[in-house]
Amino acid sequence: MGSTFSGLEIGKRGLAAHQQALQTTGHNISNADNKHYSRQRVVLQATDPLYEPSLNRAHLPGQIGQGVEIGSIERVRDNFIDDRIIETSGVKDYWAAKNEYLYQAENIFNEPNGTTLRTLMDKFWSSWEELANYPEDNAHRSVVLEKAQGLGSRIEDVYRKLSQLRDQSNREIEAHALHLNTIGENIRTLNERIAKSEALGDRPNDLYDKRDALLQELSGLTDITIGRSDEDELMVFIGQQILVQGGKLNKVDILGNPSKDGLLDLYWKVTGDPVLLRKGRLQGLIEVRDKILGEKIDQVDALAINVMDVINEIHKDGFGLNGNTNQNFFDIRSLALNTFGEYDSDGDGQNDISAIFRVTGKNTLDPDRPVGISGTMTFLKPDEKETQVLIPYSANDTLNGIIKRINASKVGVVAYMNHDNQLAFKATVAEDSPKKNFILRHIEDSGELLVGLTGMLMASGPSGAYDYKRLGEITKLQSKPEDITLTPHFHPSSHFKVNEHIANNVANIAAARGKDVGGTGDYNSPGGHKDGRNALLVASSLRNNPVMVDYSKTTDDFYNSLISKLATEARESKQEFGIQSDLMTELENMRQSVMGVSLDEEMANMVQFQHSYNASAKMINTMNEILDTIINRLGA
Repeated sequence: MGSTFSGLEIGKRGLAAHQQALQTTGHNISNADNKHYSRQRVVLQATDPLYEPSLNRAHLPGQIGQGVEIGSIERVRDNFIDDRIIETSGVKDYWAAKNEYLYQAENIFNEPNGTTLRTLMDKFWSSWEELANYPEDNAHRSVVLEKAQGLGSRIEDVYRKLSQLRDQSNREIEAHALHLNTIGENIRTLNERIAKSEALGDRPNDLYDKRDALLQELSGLTDITIGRSDEDELMVFIGQQILVQGGKLNKVDILGNPSKDGLLDLYWKVTGDPVLLRKGRLQGLIEVRDKILGEKIDQVDALAINVMDVINEIHKDGFGLNGNTNQNFFDIRSLALNTFGEYDSDGDGQNDISAIFRVTGKNTLDPDRPVGISGTMTFLKPDEKETQVLIPYSANDTLNGIIKRINASKVGVVAYMNHDNQLAFKATVAEDSPKKNFILRHIEDSGELLVGLTGMLMASGPSGAYDYKRLGEITKLQSKPEDITLTPHFHPSSHFKVNEHIANNVANIAAARGKDVGGTGDYNSPGGHKDGRNALLVASSLRNNPVMVDYSKTTDDFYNSLISKLATEARESKQEFGIQSDLMTELENMRQSVMGVSLDEEMANMVQFQHSYNASAKMINTMNEILDTIINRLGA
């Protein structure tokens, strides 16, 4: 026979179940504005009925209902949408970082409006053209000085702002890397708390939400993969390396890289291996700092040293109003502390390399005539392996053709014919290390092109080759000291200064070409106050002549290429960031349609659960009246 009080138990279970359902609804409503909260749903199920099949059970109809109970409190969430959001978040924040910094880089150059490098260079060249027309006028010389100083100030300003922007990205990398470790520690702690709750049979939905929020935040910093195959522990991977495994955390170290001027890189604390990233804000910042901004700084350096050197090369050959000659217009700080170009590259106190930027042959030639000799020139490409590159030439080749072949090979050496039709070689930006920028690596010729014809090397073959890894290599060159430019100190754009002799006395500006007295083949005597041919050479050299600024023929070509690439990079990053932001918004909307709290739905549920709660209470009251009748009134 069934229990007389079984109805009370059924009513009590109904009260308890619907009270919990109401509390869960209230929990949902209170978190309606929490975007990381997943709405929760109470799963109601029938309590196990009476009786289990057995021979000794009571002789009553079986499977008698025992009311309701809460089976579980589910978290309504779609893991597939979550995974797509995590992947998209990394891509979006990667492009966001590049977009922000490229926008700032564009503002630094401020093209095409305002006081830009392009307008200042144009004014500088124009001032030389005006001086060529009025070489005897000190007023025009003062204009040249003023425009040179204005150009120098602007180049220094661009370098300073680019460097500050790179330092800012480096500090942001450090802050985000520290935050990455903090997030990893928080995920590890949550993993432990979740594991303990699950071991007791609970479903810690709110802890799940907190962990998922941290995973999404982490995915914005770097590309992560989440391992859910093990039910006992969640794993988070960066690349192929585990960051978090259950209750274990593999921290990331932030260390300065000596080959990058101390800029910070990320390494795994346990193994010391570099952290390999593919996307996320950290990767975007690293690419901005090391590639984009590093390249722009190198290009501004290349522009500065080439402008200074080409003008100096021509200026030294001319004569000032006072007859002075062989003076540099710009003051170039050399990397080496001696006139041989010897430099201590590893900081051990001993010079170990020869650092030369430009060398010019001593012979004047017609670049369109066949050279009449054959051989092979050998250069070392400025990459990590210093790959050997061979440039052959034959008797029918012209010097112009050989120059084009050298420049097309991109071996870190560019060739051109200077204003005196002499062959010149100069170094470019290095691919392997910024500390090796503007250093000629290796010049070798098996024939007589660089020895007898152009007058650059003293001897042919390996024994006569110039190589920067040896000391005293300047003696391998036939060139006069004034035809050799030593490698500039790091970042020549930070020191773009007019020579103090020029700044203090504009009469020293060598506007005159001079004349050849005695038939020596050299302009060895002033040409008079009306001579402005040297000023005209300066003006045309950087505007029209192929003086090779890195692998671009002219300064205009080089600067146009710099600005065009920056604009292309900025446009690409802005476009990709917009696409990923739109995709992210769409995915967030999809996720909110699944996990978001609907106040209308929750209010309807609240009314439903309230009525069910009231009905359960009414049932208990009814059963109480029945029992009162049975107990207190049947005996009367």
